[in-house]
Amino acid sequence: MPTCEDCDHYWRPSELGEGGTCPTCDQALDTTPPKTPWHFKLLILSATIYLGWRAVQGIAWVIHRI
Repeated sequence: MPTCEDCDHYWRPSELGEGGTCPTCDQALDTTPPKTPWHFKLLILSATIYLGWRAVQGIAWVIHRI
């Protein structure tokens, strides 16, 4: 979220001026979204692998019960 350090205010992207400037003091603001942290990506990967393995176990259990 774009933050103006001089005004100490958070701005929504729709409220910014021309070229991503602060509407109050016309300072250029960084409007690039932050990157996803590596540990969140690791959490998603781990959950996907775990749930995939549990699905394989569930399918094997159903097959053996038949």
